[in-house]
Amino acid sequence: MKIAIPTENGKISPHFGRCEEFVIVEIEDGKIKNKEIVENTARGGMHGVGTTAASIVGNYNVDILIVQNIGPKAYDVFKKLGIDVYKCNTSSIDECVKLFLEGKLEKFE
Repeated sequence: MKIAIPTENGKISPHFGRCEEFVIVEIEDGKIKNKEIVENTARGGMHGVGTTAASIVGNYNVDILIVQNIGPKAYDVFKKLGIDVYKCNTSSIDECVKLFLEGKLEKFE
């Protein structure tokens, strides 16, 4: 399973489309196996940064997105790609992954 998380300065970014990068966390047997950093090349755009950022994340074959906030157009991209989106209000990447694995995060609907 792969989980994408928008980040900024090593913490979860509250701004999905304008985050600095995405951390792609690979989970195996309920544990973090690998982390990959992906630059958000969409963040400097004038329009459509959320949907462009969603397409970037979609190219990494993730199963789950964990965010603090996400706009409706970017959310629609994930919905069409079959990627579930969960909300986490903590700024720690590892804590959000842990909460997800424990089934304690709320799924966006």
